[in-house]
Amino acid sequence: MVELAATVARRAAEQVTLVLPEGAEVAVRPACADDLSSVLELHERCSPRSRHRRYLGGAALPQPARLRRLLEPSRGLTMVATTSDGAAESVVAMANLLGEGDEAEVALLVRDDWQRRGLGSALLRRLARHADQAGYAALLLHVQAENTPMLRTVRRLDRPGSADRDGALLTLTLPLVAPRPVEAASTFLSSGA
Repeated sequence: MVELAATVARRAAEQVTLVLPEGAEVAVRPACADDLSSVLELHERCSPRSRHRRYLGGAALPQPARLRRLLEPSRGLTMVATTSDGAAESVVAMANLLGEGDEAEVALLVRDDWQRRGLGSALLRRLARHADQAGYAALLLHVQAENTPMLRTVRRLDRPGSADRDGALLTLTLPLVAPRPVEAASTFLSSGA
């Protein structure tokens, strides 16, 4: 009972309410293992096309073990966006930031009826801010070249970046932190110049 109370208190402290452009409100908070059933329901309520765009390898529902790992990554952050009808909370989006070395891979899944409302852009900005504060050098996004909505969402970050194409897959690299002048100066001096 004490652990449950601590989890509820932590969630409330880390939760923010976003007001989307059309006025809808969603709560955004870090995900935890207790969100597994709600995240499974999110995936079930997404179209095969949305799941394919998120996972790139198919439209099937991900296995619970995979989702469990995504909910609490060893390096990174997963956020969920939720709505409430008074009694029950419903997860309408999930955003993942998975760290690998000095880069962090980002992926979003927004339920079909919540797409094109600004939620994906808001989640991506929050993940970019978190990655910046955590000291990652760049964000990586793997996006299908035909996924125009996601490409628009990335453009809204207004960060310079590069794109590498491999067939129908684009890998977008968005630098996060510029080298500090002191580091740049010490690198310059140590190179013998």
